[in-house]
Amino acid sequence: MTSLELLTTKQVTSSARKEIKRSRRESEKIQILIPNDIVEEIMVRLPVRSLMRFQTASKHWRSLIRSKFFGERHMALEKSKECKLLFFCNDFEEGAVDTHFLKTMDLETSVAEETAFEVEGLERCLKVSQSCDGLVCFYDFTRAVKVLNPATGTYIVLPLSRIQRLWIEREPVQDPNPVPEPLFSLSSFGFGKDSVNGRYKLVWLYNNCPSTTTTCEVLDLEEKKWRFVNTITLDHHSILGNQNPAFANGSLYWLTGNNLGYPTMNTTLIVFDIHTEVFQVIPTPPFITRDASSGHIVLCNLHGRLCISELKGDCKQEFWWRVKNNTWEKIFSVDLRSTSTWFRGITWEPLTPLDIRRDTNKVILSRRYQDNLVALDLDPHSTNCHFYCSCDYGLVVPYFPSLSLFNSIENYNPLSVDLSNNFDVYISVKQILK
Repeated sequence: MTSLELLTTKQVTSSARKEIKRSRRESEKIQILIPNDIVEEIMVRLPVRSLMRFQTASKHWRSLIRSKFFGERHMALEKSKECKLLFFCNDFEEGAVDTHFLKTMDLETSVAEETAFEVEGLERCLKVSQSCDGLVCFYDFTRAVKVLNPATGTYIVLPLSRIQRLWIEREPVQDPNPVPEPLFSLSSFGFGKDSVNGRYKLVWLYNNCPSTTTTCEVLDLEEKKWRFVNTITLDHHSILGNQNPAFANGSLYWLTGNNLGYPTMNTTLIVFDIHTEVFQVIPTPPFITRDASSGHIVLCNLHGRLCISELKGDCKQEFWWRVKNNTWEKIFSVDLRSTSTWFRGITWEPLTPLDIRRDTNKVILSRRYQDNLVALDLDPHSTNCHFYCSCDYGLVVPYFPSLSLFNSIENYNPLSVDLSNNFDVYISVKQILK
């Protein structure tokens, strides 16, 4: 091989090496671009805590996750799954008496996540509303109402209502609508969503004891201002004491009691349309015994439908839900003599259904302010019960994690939330109670 041929070979080899290196550099610059619609389809199926982390990755992702349309799609997918349970309790397992817990439980795995917090002062007066689209309200007479999303760790603080101001200031509030003295009032706090425009509203209904005067204050979460609504329809109708209204299909429902708030034999339903803000008083459905005591009737939301049940004299409780308008369907019945061992032998207080598991055909039952949750197999030939937990809880409600409040309300407050751990709820609740 001549020197010229050797030189040519070296040049070719060198040139080939350079080309390979250049090709490698070019290949390293190539990015795999996923279409935005595919990215959205992936992200809408992620849990809330992952989305809260990913929204810091880019401006586009942040804008997508915070958009109303994305939040509605994500919520719809969450509601298609089995729900979780949200607890607000004051003595879970071996917790201290003055310690409260906000806690969620995944019933498929029976895994519970919790955060302990202490409430100073009138801690036993603090209450939590029913959950609506993953939101709950902390409220009592002495603190401003806080609307909280446990999944995102965001909340907003609302102005004091007139009945709260009267309680705190201990003097009359100048207003054309007189507010009854709260020490002698029966009150009930409701939280729901306008089925027409999607706006969330808080409803505080109370009547002066022992008169029949009923007052109602309403707050639109976008307006953040309490106002009175007409309650003339409720003249001579008092709410039943110690009850949480049921929200279903754009309305709140209460049972009536006597003028002292105790159960009555002439029970009717008070209905408040959240969109029109109009009250109605309607009779109970025909399958409810005509002279049934309101203390033996339970109202609740079950899978988005209004559910009503009555504990009969033979210790059997029938559960019905409204399919549409005035059409009702019986879904199951329970003999409390067969479940009494799970509820301290009590057969004279009705049970509340929290959820029906689609995969196992079991219903989750609870008793107000009681320490057990039981999954009862709806197969009439089965006596199988599954015991979930033991705690003295103030409220336990069906719950779906969502992006509500985070993407619909501009002025919100972030809580101290650890988004890197496995907790669904990790909240310093002392912050929202200050």
